[in-house]
Amino acid sequence: MGMSIRNSRFSVASPQVALSGIRFTVGRDQQGRWVVNDRDGLVGGIFTDRQSAVHFAMFESDHLPGAVCCVPDHVTLTLDLMPDTRPPAPASAKRAGRC
Repeated sequence: MGMSIRNSRFSVASPQVALSGIRFTVGRDQQGRWVVNDRDGLVGGIFTDRQSAVHFAMFESDHLPGAVCCVPDHVTLTLDLMPDTRPPAPASAKRAGRC
């Protein structure tokens, strides 16, 4: 189920935004740190202030209008990390203590 925003401040500024949508979400985590999550899970981070978080997200999205969404204060974010997609090591390597 997707997120719907009904607010006149949010509008689609170009066909490119309509096709790509929101790429980065900026908000606070449970510890009060600023978090940037990438829709694709490729980049992101934890920041000490909102300005740094928004600057990072805008830079990574090439300043594309509508690509960055700041969530309301009552919403808590977590840093979504990419899952480890490497194949598991063979059982013999694990027993031998190799990485």
